[in-house]
Amino acid sequence: MNVLVTGGSSGLGRTLAAELVKRGARVIVACRTKARRDSTAFFLRNKTGSFNVRTMFMDLTSLDSVFDFCEELINTEDKIDAIVNNAAILCPQNKTSDDLDMMLGVNYIGHFLLTSLLSEKLLKQGSSSSPSRIVNVVCGSFRSGHILNKEELEGKSDGGYNMRNVYRSSKLALHLMTKHLAHKYVEDGVVAYSVDPGYVNTGLYKHLEGPFGKFNQTCAKALYRTTEEGIQTILYCLSSKDVLKQSGYLFKDCRVCDVRSSEWTDNNIKDLWDRTSELILSKGIKLELPPDEDEEADRADNSEVADSEQ
Repeated sequence: MNVLVTGGSSGLGRTLAAELVKRGARVIVACRTKARRDSTAFFLRNKTGSFNVRTMFMDLTSLDSVFDFCEELINTEDKIDAIVNNAAILCPQNKTSDDLDMMLGVNYIGHFLLTSLLSEKLLKQGSSSSPSRIVNVVCGSFRSGHILNKEELEGKSDGGYNMRNVYRSSKLALHLMTKHLAHKYVEDGVVAYSVDPGYVNTGLYKHLEGPFGKFNQTCAKALYRTTEEGIQTILYCLSSKDVLKQSGYLFKDCRVCDVRSSEWTDNNIKDLWDRTSELILSKGIKLELPPDEDEEADRADNSEVADSEQ
């Protein structure tokens, strides 16, 4: 099983990558800096005693970087069985290199592009009995988020900037992406799940300021789940056959959570998908990769055979 994990250089993602390698998977870890790429490779190989791990550079704050990463991955890996969109940032107002809101760009739009570009690879590998899997890591508070308009995706919303509200909206968008993927690939051998790992002691909260920030960081160390505890539902959604008919659902503690809103209509979900696609295209980034050399050669050979038979 080949699994791609974003945000695998620290926290939940690194613990997940190590556990997957221990279970015999080949794990590809996307790291946000080249220094983290090298240190993560050393850590995972030392931790697991295995070289069945590959670390690659991908900066989710740059759509060009995501595109280049996917192009390299497609051309160098025979298959991808699963994607875990885990990387996330909680930070004050800022912009990505593409002039997008930083949290929305990293937590949602970058993963949207990544999943779109790798969908063909997943479709080739998956089948109805053994589908490829997409796991989007969200948070319980995404229920308080709201469906975004294009201006908010670009960080142009009016009024004050509420860091926690934007974070929740970025995770809501990721969950709605899960629901759209489940509908889009319902009969194509790809399933998608959202996972709420609960409150986990990671470095996510380091940018929270003031008394609330200090309180949250103290709680994280004393009360929150360990990363080993936090990854259990992700592992469940990656491996269990019991979840195959529950594509599009939210999971927590290895169980389906019934989470709905009258605002999350099929039309609204598709509209968010379309607006995100249009936004990425407006930045000069394509949503499909060019065919690799082997595919082009196969098409040329098939074309010659067809011509000779006519």
